[in-house]
Amino acid sequence: MEKRNRYKNRIRPLLICRLVLGGMLLLGVGAGFVLVRNQHVMEGDVLRSLEDEIVELDREIELWELRIAAVRDRQELSRRLRWVQSDLDEVDPSRVIEVQEKTSESASVASAF
Repeated sequence: MEKRNRYKNRIRPLLICRLVLGGMLLLGVGAGFVLVRNQHVMEGDVLRSLEDEIVELDREIELWELRIAAVRDRQELSRRLRWVQSDLDEVDPSRVIEVQEKTSESASVASAF
């Protein structure tokens, strides 16, 4: 005795197509999410490296400003010249003269009118 209708719930080709299409849709959405997330992470890494470079440049600028401020001080300049054993003579503060601009109200002013 052979049963003719042995399988009541057969898998139809339309159902297989729906499952495959649904799987491909989920795969595409997942792959898109991963790609977008990776792009954001890479851009974040670039931004972080640029911010670190900016911080490093700020430190370097501050260091140069401190060096310039130290050289502008007469005593510090004198100390540095001695330290590097320079051939330049030291500046005697009693021999330094300040040059002031002479202002004259009676001086003629060139005018285009």
